[in-house]
Amino acid sequence: MQYFVAAAETGNISAAAARLHTSQSGMSTAIQRLERDLGCDLFIRNPARGITLTPGGHQLLQRARELLRQAAELQQAGEDMQVGLAGPLSAGFFVTLAPFYVPQVLPRLRAAHPGMTVEVLEGDGATLQAALRSGACDIALTYGLAIGEDMTFEPVARVRPYALVSAQHPVAGRRSAMLRELVAAPLVMLDLTETSQFMMGMLQRVDVEPPEILRTTNFETMRGLVAAGSGFAILNQRPRFPASREGEVQAVAITDAEEITIGLLSVAGVRPNRRMQVFTEECRAAAAALTAPRPDSPLPGDSAAP
Repeated sequence: MQYFVAAAETGNISAAAARLHTSQSGMSTAIQRLERDLGCDLFIRNPARGITLTPGGHQLLQRARELLRQAAELQQAGEDMQVGLAGPLSAGFFVTLAPFYVPQVLPRLRAAHPGMTVEVLEGDGATLQAALRSGACDIALTYGLAIGEDMTFEPVARVRPYALVSAQHPVAGRRSAMLRELVAAPLVMLDLTETSQFMMGMLQRVDVEPPEILRTTNFETMRGLVAAGSGFAILNQRPRFPASREGEVQAVAITDAEEITIGLLSVAGVRPNRRMQVFTEECRAAAAALTAPRPDSPLPGDSAAP
């Protein structure tokens, strides 16, 4: 199409080829192919006078120019979407990470990039991967569990799970304990597929028989059950409870727990745009702050396990 417009405007194949930095033979071949595809002749060719438009060529020239203009606008829009900071970003968060990371990441993004609009999607790992595959989500912060082969996972932090116990639990008051000691009480667990698989796998690896499981879909319910002495919970990110409630539960390091990776998930082969890149930067900064040792805690980098 570009060759057709250039040839029409110059009236000469050689001059049009020079304008577009291509060969005369290549341009002639391309125009002849276009004429075959359109099913009509665009030019009257005269070796002495060069080329002139046919009546049909005159009619199609303006439409060709409009198509080229639209193509240029489309290309510019694509470039703006890739490198621009203004525009939408759909960011996913694993449901137990969201309460810790969303309040850290979103205000900083809005302050630094007011033209960016962030839509938050919360869900378990399967939900986030489905949203990424369907194009409903650009990037997601999640755990490195059950990652599909069509996904790219970029680690941002590693955390070691710890136990949340009540004052009545046998290990209460201690700095650390083994899983075998913790399972003297029921395990209070968030009802998520990844949670179940991770917990059961961790117990199996140290040859510990799973205790009674109490399932809930709410973090506050889980905390309340622990505080009431109904069991213990395993967490990855240490919650900041109000001072009046800190004494209801205690954090105990698990000496034989394995670390778990938190990272950013995206569809493999899809180039990240600039908005995704700054989101990644903010997630890394938040992870560094959230996993830093707390001066009031014996635990290392302190979210319900996954």
